[in-house]
This record gives sequence, C-alpha cells and structure tokens, in this order.
Amino acid sequence: MTDLAVLDARPVMHQFSITIRHVLEVASEGTDYHGVHHPGQGDFGTADWKWYLEEVGLQAHAELDRPETMDSLVHSVRNQAYAAISVKTCIRTHPRRLFHTYTCNGCNGRGRVCCDRCSGSGQVTCGGCSGSGRVSCSSCGGSGTVVQHRTVTDYNGHSRSETQHRSCGSCSGGRVTCFHCGGSGQNQCGNCGGSGEVTCSGCSGHGYLTKITSTATYTIPSFAGRYPEGTPEHVHAALCKVGFASLASHGDITLEKVDVFREKSAVEFVYQCTMPFCELSIDVRGVTSKWVMFGTDPQIFDAGGVLEALLESDFKALADVSTGSARWSPWFYRSASKAIAPFMESEVNQMVLDATTEGLAPNAIVERLSRSVSETYVQETLKNLKTTVSVALNWSRLRCLIVFIILSIPFSFAAIAYIERDKRIDLLSADTHRLIYPPGNADIVWEMGLMTIPFTLLGWFVAKWLSTRWLKKAGGERTVLWAQRQGLLMGKWTALAIMVTAVGSTGAFFKRWPMWIDHQGKGYGMIPLYEPRIPVEAQKAAEEMEKMRREGRKFESVVEIEKKRRERNKLAPAKNAPAGNAEKP
Repeated sequence: MTDLAVLDARPVMHQFSITIRHVLEVASEGTDYHGVHHPGQGDFGTADWKWYLEEVGLQAHAELDRPETMDSLVHSVRNQAYAAISVKTCIRTHPRRLFHTYTCNGCNGRGRVCCDRCSGSGQVTCGGCSGSGRVSCSSCGGSGTVVQHRTVTDYNGHSRSETQHRSCGSCSGGRVTCFHCGGSGQNQCGNCGGSGEVTCSGCSGHGYLTKITSTATYTIPSFAGRYPEGTPEHVHAALCKVGFASLASHGDITLEKVDVFREKSAVEFVYQCTMPFCELSIDVRGVTSKWVMFGTDPQIFDAGGVLEALLESDFKALADVSTGSARWSPWFYRSASKAIAPFMESEVNQMVLDATTEGLAPNAIVERLSRSVSETYVQETLKNLKTTVSVALNWSRLRCLIVFIILSIPFSFAAIAYIERDKRIDLLSADTHRLIYPPGNADIVWEMGLMTIPFTLLGWFVAKWLSTRWLKKAGGERTVLWAQRQGLLMGKWTALAIMVTAVGSTGAFFKRWPMWIDHQGKGYGMIPLYEPRIPVEAQKAAEEMEKMRREGRKFESVVEIEKKRRERNKLAPAKNAPAGNAEKP
C-alpha cells in the first residue's frame, strides 16, 4: 500500500481487572411418562398433586440454600483455568426424584377413546355406493336395457342384421346390490376394527401417566471489566470484540480474590489482567493518525479515520455522481456504474451494506467496524448510494414506460385487427379500407387500451430483470439485497403505474388517430397483419379483373365487375328458358 507509511510503533501494556460473577439458579424439570412408574430408592412419590407441588418447591428452595453447592462451585472454579465455565452450566443434580402418578385426562383412565373416524359407531359409509347400498349395473351401464345384434334370414334367403333392445337380466332398473357392503350402505371402520374405540394417544393405552421431576442447580456466569482511571476507551472495545472468555490466550491473567454472597446465592471471582496493545503512528496521504492493534490475530480497533482517507476518492466520486448534473440524463446508469463499481470493491463499504441489510443503525455499524470509520461516513455513504441507485432505477422505469407505450400501440392495433378479421366484409376494391375505430376528439377506447395489459405485464418482468441485472453487475449481489430491503427495485406499484399509463395512453391515441386495414389485411396498406379469407364472389371478380388486364381491355373496378356479373346471372335464366314458355306479345 503505497499511500500508507508507518511513522512509529510501540508496545503498550494495559492492566485492568475482570470480574466473573456466578449466580446460582435452581430449576425443576418435569417429564411425563406413559403408565405407572414407581419411585426408586431415595425417590419420593405421591398421588396428591398439591402435595407434590409443595414438595417440588421445598426441594428447590433447599437446594438453593445448600452451602455445599456453593462451596463446590468455588472449589471447582479455583482449580480450573480462567473462564473454564463461561456459559450456563449444570453443576449439580439433586439425587432425589419426585414421582406423581395421575389419571389420563384424555381417556379418564380407560386407555381407550372414541374413534374419530366412525364417531364410535364402528361403521363408516361405504365408499363404493356412497351409503345407498346399490350401484350401477356393469352389464347395461345403468340404463336397464341391453342391446343385442343378430342376423336374420327371411323366406327369400336374404340375410339382414337386426338390433334389439331388451331388459337387462342382471339388474333391476339399472342398479344392483353393492358388493362392497352387501347392500347395507355401511362398512366396518378400519381405524378401530368395528369396536368404535381406539388406543388413547395421550397415555398409549395405559390409562395413567407419571410425572417425574428432577431438580438441578445451574451457574450463570457474567463478565465485567474494571479499568484504572485514564485507560483509553479502545481497550474495552477491543476486549469486547475478542470476548472476555477468550482473553487467556492474549495476556497474563491471575486470580486475585473470591467473594461469596450466600444470601444472594452468588460468587464473584476477580482476576488481574495484563494485556499487550500495539500503538502505531500512521501517515496516509499526509494525514497522520494513530492505530491501536490487539490480539494474536491483530485487529485494528481505532484507526483514527485513516480508512476514510483511503476511501476518500471512491466516496467523493459517488457523492459527485449522486449530486451532479449527470443524474438528469436518461443514460445516468452509465455514470452510476462507473461510480458504484469501484466504491463496492472496498471491504469496508461491503460490510457497511451488509450491516444495513441486517437492519443495524449507523452507530451499531461503526461498532461492528471497530470504529475504523465515523458515523458521518456511514450516513453519507448510505445516502449517496441510495440516491445514485434510486435515480438510475427511476430513469429505468421511465424508459420502460415510454417503450411500452410506443410498442403497445402497434401491438394493440395488430391484435384487434386479427381478432376482428372475420367481421370485415365488403372489401372488394383496391381502394377500399376499413377504419379500426373512427377518430374522435374525446373519450378513451378501452378495448384497445386493455389490449396492452398482457404486453406491458410481460415487458415489466423483462424490465425488472434488466434493472436487477444492471445493479448486480455494478455493485454485486449484496447491493441488490440492500436495494431490495430499501424498496428501490421495481415492485408491484411500478407495474401498476406502467399498466395504467399504457392503457390510458393507448386508448386515447386510438380515439384520435385513424387506423385502417385494406382488403389484403395490411395496416395502412403496408404492414401485413393477417391473410384475409376472400369470398367466392370477390375471388371471381378479382380473377375477371386480372383477365381484363392481361387482354388489355378497359380497366374496371372490382365493384363494377361484380355488379355486371350479377346482372348477367339475373338475365341468364330468361335467355335459357324454352320458347314455348315465352309470353306472346
């Protein structure tokens, strides 16, 4: 790192005391067992619930007042290394267990309960006939009649096939007795075997349960540091970061004294500690700061703002982009990418974003970073990054909206033209065209507007993917997660706004602009939208007009040709009629 120079490095020994306070806690833990369990030697058993609870309380109180428990704890901690007991630990279990046998409430001591499936009747509705006892006949399919085909020979020796319908001999009215239930409509319940009762799950059929309670004593340790006057604040921050329970590997720790508080059931162990720290004078780009390092795997606990100096260029670039004139450009995302990419390469900035995603406040983020940056830096960083990403994504929303509106107009035009292709008639001349909707001065064509919804909905998913892809490419996956938690990515409200705007704009456009289809199914005579189905009459007229063109005869429109052809068809019967039928003058 060429920007960093070590001016001075000196070891510093800090002395302080660590108090580990052990508080005794007695807990009675009861477990229910199926059946009757008898107390063993030294145990206590009773069927009286009230007496049982009193005995549990008395045993817990006696255990808490037991002096031998505290003496055993003091002896154990003295003979072990520092912080050998650093979490809640069971130090003694009372040798006497308490037994209470009671009747199961679920079955009232019977061991069996009513079957839920058959409600205690032992019978369930037959699934084959749904309880009716009869099912459709398989021979006639439930019709009651069967069809018989046979070949018959008449007296001339000719054979013919006859079909006869006769009553089915296997059923009565198309129904037969259900073979599953024999016509009763009921089957034996498979859950209880027809007894109407099943084994009680609460007591496994024993009818009784036994609660067995054991009493245990726990020690709950807590750590506290006491520092001489004038001790720097970073000492406590370093100890908290490493953890008070693991300080034995970082310095010299000796037990100084033990204080027993029997009335509070607590013991305090006071240790004297001597820990080495390393203080360094660092010059970064002309800025002198003081670093404090601690631990076998050195960590920086007070960098004096030096990291802010190292990150100043990236921070300034992001701030300039978020407040500069480039944010008014539709292509702002290009400038944003150039500022976000180098900014997110820093591990400090990545940790700031991760901590923000977890919901930590700026002051908590500073503590997580061991105060290597200031709270102001964290706040300004998040503000500038949010502004930059927000502006870039807002421009993305606007571009998508404009593109969707522009593309939705021809999309709706083509869709409506294709849907109504069979309704278009009388397009027999080359100069004939049909307006999709007559243009007006007001109102909205909702049919055309609503036609844009499938297009804009699909486009929104594509736009969301593109914007997320851009952000991931610029700042990485953690930036996407942060933006998602901040509500910056395209969501349902963006989709709704785009759809509403596209529907209104497209519907209003169609009301004010003429759109027509010619007889060849082309929009404005240029854009092929579909292949029209030509009527027979129009096809014949078109063929005759083409014939006239080839022979060089006078050009007539399709309408005129069709009119003459119809007149000839009317006169044709009169010319072809027999002479005897003609009227005399």
